[in-house]
Amino acid sequence: MINLDNLLSVEGSCFQVIFGKYASKLIFLWTLLLLGGCSGFREFALKHEQQVYEIFENQQVTDIEPLKSPLLSEVSEKESYDHALDLYELLDRAFSHNPLTKIAWHQATLVSAQKTKVDSAFYPHVSANLTVVRAEQTGSMSSDGKHLTSQISNVLSPQIEINYSLFKFGAHKELSQSALSALKAANFQFSQALQDVAYAVESAYFALDSAQAIVRANEQNLEDAKVALDVAKNRHQSGLTNKQDLLKAQAAYSAAVFDLENSRSSVEVARAQLAQAMGIQVHDHLRIVASNEKAIPDMDNMEQLIGEALRKRYDMQAERETLEAKKHQLNAKNYDCYPEVFTRLSASRKKIENIGGMYNNFEAAIGLKWDIFDGHLKASEQLMAYEEMKIAHQRLNLKELDIRSQVWKYFYTLKSAIHKLDAAKEAENFALEAFNYTKEAYANGLSSFTDLSTSQNALSSARKQFVGAKNDLAMGWVQLAYVTGKILEK
Repeated sequence: MINLDNLLSVEGSCFQVIFGKYASKLIFLWTLLLLGGCSGFREFALKHEQQVYEIFENQQVTDIEPLKSPLLSEVSEKESYDHALDLYELLDRAFSHNPLTKIAWHQATLVSAQKTKVDSAFYPHVSANLTVVRAEQTGSMSSDGKHLTSQISNVLSPQIEINYSLFKFGAHKELSQSALSALKAANFQFSQALQDVAYAVESAYFALDSAQAIVRANEQNLEDAKVALDVAKNRHQSGLTNKQDLLKAQAAYSAAVFDLENSRSSVEVARAQLAQAMGIQVHDHLRIVASNEKAIPDMDNMEQLIGEALRKRYDMQAERETLEAKKHQLNAKNYDCYPEVFTRLSASRKKIENIGGMYNNFEAAIGLKWDIFDGHLKASEQLMAYEEMKIAHQRLNLKELDIRSQVWKYFYTLKSAIHKLDAAKEAENFALEAFNYTKEAYANGLSSFTDLSTSQNALSSARKQFVGAKNDLAMGWVQLAYVTGKILEK
């Protein structure tokens, strides 16, 4: 009988012989492959990010600067806010810090890697393997009749195989073109992400600017309420008015204090929204430069703006490239129904210990592969690709309708805001003049406190109305720039 302990000891010694002989070479080869793979991955990643840059530049994006990738350049997170920032400084920092821009960048790099994956079909696929086998063959009974004879041999067999698709009626080319269109779409989406971040920052900037303007208006209203209260106190002390007027003046003053404190809290809410749009943590050092109310944009022709928006909007161009990608995918599925011509090369060498000589094997083949019937698999894939193309086409139509509607709406919103700002400014001037006149008249006993309170409320409303009109103009400007694919210019 075979002794199990002896057999295990024999097997262990045999593996020691095999791996003792080749272990150092195998470990050295594995280490080289591991190090080569790690360094190769970083070079591969840098290569694809450079590919994204090249396509980004070829698309002639001139309105904004490309975002620097973390793999190509590191962005410092330590920013100093020792001065009030204007809109363009805010935009510059938002492009570097907002996670949405980084996500869009990595998505574009991901699609670039997918493009390389598809293009791998144009190259031969080479695979190699090394097999180490311990074989034991049991023979006849030994001469003494006590145990079976056995022969143990060690087999070392390296093999290399090359597979290459020679011809597939253009299916590989169409898939490559589809991946290229998808990569262009990803770059346009990256540009659109920058546009979206700019729009969010611009909106938050003018919201904060408006909130601060409301605070200044309420501070002026509080001063006016204090003046009215002082006049009411003087007249009451002189016995020229009753206490009712004094109480009304005190109530108006308290209401002005309430409005001021309420508007100050709105400033901090707007500051938090601006920090979020920039992709930074909110803090007290984030201060902005007040906008210029005279910065009124030039109004172009409506149809000219619509045409410009359809050409320049990055999301519109992304939809066009997505449609092109779906068309190429459909063509690839159509070509996939035809046969494929392929070739295969295989070479191996086998060395068996205890047996002299080498066993070499070489095989070269060329073949034709054609799926005659696949349970309607390819037909269903064709239908799916066709419907995806139709969906992409309708999405493009939907985007065009949406852009036309947005340009139309914000064009007239901005046009109206320009006139509203002029009217609001005049209303504030007249309200201020009326308040000063009524204040003097009340102090001299020529008008009632009701007249003074009415003129004070009218002035307060006119100031806030002017701030609102100024914000409407700024937001109309921002919205029209956004829907036409622009960023506000200095």
